[in-house]
Amino acid sequence: MAKKMIAVFLMCILVVAALKFSTANAEEKEDKYEAKFDAKYKSCYETCEKECLESGNGQSFCEVKCDEDCDEKEVADKLQINIAH
Repeated sequence: MAKKMIAVFLMCILVVAALKFSTANAEEKEDKYEAKFDAKYKSCYETCEKECLESGNGQSFCEVKCDEDCDEKEVADKLQINIAH
């Protein structure tokens, strides 16, 4: 009876370890996916802000405008849809 209990306990440990490993891999893939969009957003925001400030607009206006525009582009890219401006 003790051998069966030990065998069940070891199997439980293996199952939990396998689940942890698969979850870690999924999180790593998600982090890479999100990093790609973070880089695109940052690039979009910096370009937009520079152009907006050069046009004579204020800092606060440009922050809000560029955040909304780049966020909209990021969401559209994630959803794989085209938006017209």
